[in-house]
Amino acid sequence: MAGILNKMLARAGKTVEDLNPISRVGKILRRNGVRDSNELDRILRLPRRKWEDAPSLASDLQTWLRTHWGTMELRPIQAAALQELHDLGGLFAPIRVGGGKTLISFLAAAVVEAERPILLIPAKLRDKTRREMAALQEHWNFPTPKIITYEWLGRVGAAEFFETYQPDLIIADECHKLKNMEAAVTRRVNRYMSKNPKVRFAAMSGTITMRSLRDYAHIVEWCLGSFAPVPLKWTILSEWADALDEKLADGQRLAPGALIKLCEPGETPDLSATRKAFRRRLTESYGVIATHEKYVGCSLYITAIEPPLNEAVDEAFTTLRTLWETPDGWPISDGITMWRHARELACGFYYKWDPRPPREWLEARKQWCKFVRTTLKHRPVDSELQVAQGVAAGRIPDPAGFYETWKAIRDTFKTNTVPVWLDDSVIELADRWASESPGIVWVEHQAFGQRMAEQTGRHYYHRQGKNAAGGMIEDAHKFGVSIIASIASNKEGRNLQEWNRNLIVSVLPNGEGMEQLLGRTHRDGQQADEVVYDVLMGCKEQWAGFEQARADARYIEDSIGQAQKLLYADVDVPTPDEVAERSLEIRWR
Repeated sequence: MAGILNKMLARAGKTVEDLNPISRVGKILRRNGVRDSNELDRILRLPRRKWEDAPSLASDLQTWLRTHWGTMELRPIQAAALQELHDLGGLFAPIRVGGGKTLISFLAAAVVEAERPILLIPAKLRDKTRREMAALQEHWNFPTPKIITYEWLGRVGAAEFFETYQPDLIIADECHKLKNMEAAVTRRVNRYMSKNPKVRFAAMSGTITMRSLRDYAHIVEWCLGSFAPVPLKWTILSEWADALDEKLADGQRLAPGALIKLCEPGETPDLSATRKAFRRRLTESYGVIATHEKYVGCSLYITAIEPPLNEAVDEAFTTLRTLWETPDGWPISDGITMWRHARELACGFYYKWDPRPPREWLEARKQWCKFVRTTLKHRPVDSELQVAQGVAAGRIPDPAGFYETWKAIRDTFKTNTVPVWLDDSVIELADRWASESPGIVWVEHQAFGQRMAEQTGRHYYHRQGKNAAGGMIEDAHKFGVSIIASIASNKEGRNLQEWNRNLIVSVLPNGEGMEQLLGRTHRDGQQADEVVYDVLMGCKEQWAGFEQARADARYIEDSIGQAQKLLYADVDVPTPDEVAERSLEIRWR
């Protein structure tokens, strides 16, 4: 049937990808599952290996790389990663949080004798990286790479950086920052690697994926080229993703189909088994170094706490759920906005634009953004500003005049987001928790962190991991008091193992972010017998976000092999049945 169908579709200039998945033919194809392909055969033929601890390898590399007065030693996984990079010219390293990626990123240039290495990092880790580099150069011999932040590389002014500097080694730490193929920074890396496939690429992250094979397949290709154990053709990659990914819409998931070739004899080819079979094929490939071991030698506990909230918050939830409006009467147009406001209300406040924008301003902005998204998909430009410049210069056609309409009205309104507080109960709860013994209060919303700092006098560490006086969060434990920390500013790259008590005010609704956050204090070097994360859950959206994070963690552990802290932890949160029993309560509907 497939051959005949493909011929019929080809006459119409279409492929099976164009079929509606819920149509009759689409459903048949999804039941049949992933098709066999030359790409699957190529991947099956790739040699396999299981890297093992090799003390002699670490010793030999230390002799080569360590300074005469250096005393640090390489971990086995660091030695294995450096060897693979040396032998293959590329490295894909999904190594757990706290697993030793920093030193690998510094020594990479030395083992391949790169002349123009660059190190890509998040901007918030720039100062920390420079401090760590200076400290490690006391123990190790390595050239100083040019440090570039992902944020800077995505700007218009950096559009020609690669062509000008011509790096011969790209080291991408926290490489999940490159997962979005539509982002300017990713498009620039992709263009450079496509034109210069011999450039060596080393990619590392403790959270390599959120929910999809599409998050990292292109990164594996940059690292390993034709030896990449992932499909190199987009249509085949999309089929595999539709079979393996987490959180697919109803009717979208493909059956494993030909992917059962990855399974061991006797394995049941269900979703979990197929993910694990793919993980074995990925992590047993040369050039891929992944951690599988469980974590540090201490327990991890996650416990839900329901905060008390007043009648004003319940009334706001009633308005939100029944009228789809914020407490001040502003209409909500989509479920994402509803979700966001519910999570704010569960913290005792909500954000609003003050004043509200005119309707015509919003409509012009909406149409222009839609045009920009479409243009980025089909043209070699990377950002909204470049699209605007292209339209203004006549290089990009805009027959409907979206840019001129938006340009004419853009500056007539300036957005000003302000918090509106309904209840301080959550702040008071967090302060009582912080008073019991030293710990970190993790906050998602800047408004919450600032208000708590103002009311309690506790230091709030946010931008660049600093407080208002410029003190670094890594040094805060010396004062023996609890602190407030921005999740966005501190969930990556911070070594906070001096703490073992944590309170998450608003849980992150994805496994990638939660893995990073839990890894700040539950990591190597932690001296306590147990690490505790108390999690506030004041509404169904916060609970559902935590459950989605756990589902993401199962996907990541099955498909990549990285042991996930959310699955390792002893978790005490409401069950789905317990939440269902509260469905008549306005905050739990």
